Amino acid sequence: MAQGLSYELPHMFAIITAALAAGSLRITDIVDAQAGLWFVVLMPAAFIVYVLSAAAMAFWGPFDAPVARDAAGGAASELSGVDRLLFAAGRRLLLVAAAAMAVPLFLGGGHGPWLPAWAWVGLKTAAVLALLVWLRHRLPTIRMDRWAEISWVVLVPLTIVQALVVALVVLARGGM
Repeated sequence: MAQGLSYELPHMFAIITAALAAGSLRITDIVDAQAGLWFVVLMPAAFIVYVLSAAAMAFWGPFDAPVARDAAGGAASELSGVDRLLFAAGRRLLLVAAAAMAVPLFLGGGHGPWLPAWAWVGLKTAAVLALLVWLRHRLPTIRMDRWAEISWVVLVPLTIVQALVVALVVLARGGM
C-alpha cells in the first residue's frame, strides 16, 4: 500500500495542479488554457513529478526493481507464455497512455505551428516516450523502499508547494 501511494499521490497532485491552473477538470479546458504558454513552463516540478511517477507506475526505467532481471524476474518470474506477454504489454501500454496524457496536461495538446493538431499530439507523445526510454538507459535501478522515501519526503511536498504557487497565481489574476 505504501509503495502504491508513494507514486500515485505525487502523480495525482501533478494532475490536480494542471487542472487548478486551467480552472477545470475537463481536458479540453486544460488544453485551451495553454494556448499562450504551456503548463510545463509554468509548473516544471509538476511535469517532472508526473513523468517520474508515470514511469514508476509502469515499473519502467529506474523503477523496474519489482520486475528486474537481477531479482530473477521479480513479479513476472512465475509468468510465462501469454500471461507474461500480457503483463509486459500492460506495462508498456500504461507508459504510452501516461506519456500521451502528459501532452494535454502540460505540453499544450495539439497547439503548434504549421502541423495539424493530431500531428502535434503524436510528436509530443513520441518526445515524452523518447525521454522515458532515454531515462531508462541512463539511470540505475532504485529500490522501491528508497523511492517511497524520496516520494514522501521530496515529491509530495514539492507537488503541494507547486499547487500552492499555481493557486496563488490563479487568485492573483482574478480567480477562475
